[in-house]
Amino acid sequence: MAEWQTVRLGEIVKTNQSTYSPKENWQFVDYLDTGNITMNKIDEIQNINTAKDKLPSRARRKVKTNSIIYSTVRPNQLHYGIIKKQPDNFLVSTGFTVIDVNYDKAVPDFIYYALTKQEVTEQLQAIAEQSVSAYPSLKPSDIENLELMLPGKKTQERIVAILRSIDEKIKENNAINNNLSQLLIKKQQKRTGAKPVLKF
Repeated sequence: MAEWQTVRLGEIVKTNQSTYSPKENWQFVDYLDTGNITMNKIDEIQNINTAKDKLPSRARRKVKTNSIIYSTVRPNQLHYGIIKKQPDNFLVSTGFTVIDVNYDKAVPDFIYYALTKQEVTEQLQAIAEQSVSAYPSLKPSDIENLELMLPGKKTQERIVAILRSIDEKIKENNAINNNLSQLLIKKQQKRTGAKPVLKF
């Protein structure tokens, strides 16, 4: 633990660095709202033709590879992720704080895993509940003021490799379970002749 140091997050990241201007006049926008990502899993990206449809007023934040996006509203709902790929003309909601890590000081994936630990989520939720707005919410400075234990970059990379392999195994297991569920449903339908039931 000798190489681990306590750092204020704001010393190694920048927040909300790049904003879209309507003067850029993108003909289409791929837009991610806060409710459409949970624990790094995207449910939907809205495709907006700006010639026909009005761009949502919150569609303003630009991201780049390895940007961490963290919803500033109700942290306990886990609307966060890390950008690894993005479509063209991609914007995310101003309801996110976009966090870009200084590569010279830290590994973005390590900061992502640190930020999304349960105890950090609980800490941020407690801060959000003290806000003066109508609902629990964070300011970018609340995230920047977090203190994290940070090892050297090589140790960060080793830890990230382990956590990433665990995440991949979880994805594989979920995919297998989903396939088994689908097979069981089809088998039951063949046996009973019942039509599939849609659940919402």
